[in-house]
Amino acid sequence: MICSALVWFRNSLRDPSWVVAYALSLQLLIFGLQAWIFGKHAKTFEAHKDIADRQATTADLIRTALQNQETISKSQLNLQRQLESQSERRIVFDLMTTLLTSVDRLTEKLSRVTTITKEVNDELNETFIKVRNDATVSRMAILSTQHLSQDELNHFSAYLDDVNQLKQTNAPNHADYFQLKAFQDRHKDFLKIVAENRKTAIAAITSGT
Repeated sequence: MICSALVWFRNSLRDPSWVVAYALSLQLLIFGLQAWIFGKHAKTFEAHKDIADRQATTADLIRTALQNQETISKSQLNLQRQLESQSERRIVFDLMTTLLTSVDRLTEKLSRVTTITKEVNDELNETFIKVRNDATVSRMAILSTQHLSQDELNHFSAYLDDVNQLKQTNAPNHADYFQLKAFQDRHKDFLKIVAENRKTAIAAITSGT
């Protein structure tokens, strides 16, 4: 049977119509195979495209997250710097307030002096030393901070310069008291300046701005 089929096939090759039929069938088979291959490739390309799209989306998410993290880090750094700035300012204002208190205490003691005894002289000398020490500490703090305005520096420096000019003379007629009184009159607005700026610094630290 197989031999008969082969003989028939061989004979059919002598017939041009069968040859054309065989050629068309083979061409259809080739087209079908190519279509199947292209279909497989198309699915592969589509899968690759989906993967590439997902990777691109993931990359965008990572990029956005990094940008957000950078923004958060910058905000945290700025906040930290602001807090450091306000903390330094508060320290300076606290020291200046302490100095103001010492000057007021010295002025009050001098206003009550009638006679300079040894005990009175020792007490006044101790208070003068306290004023000078407080002024020294305040000046050191001002020199080390970078967060004072120029107006604040000018006010503080002028006040400290005048404090350094105060001298204990124990002269009669309340000379030391009048020296302190004239000093207080020159800087009568200084307490208000220190108090307002200190309040601002504390409020900034409390609010975190």
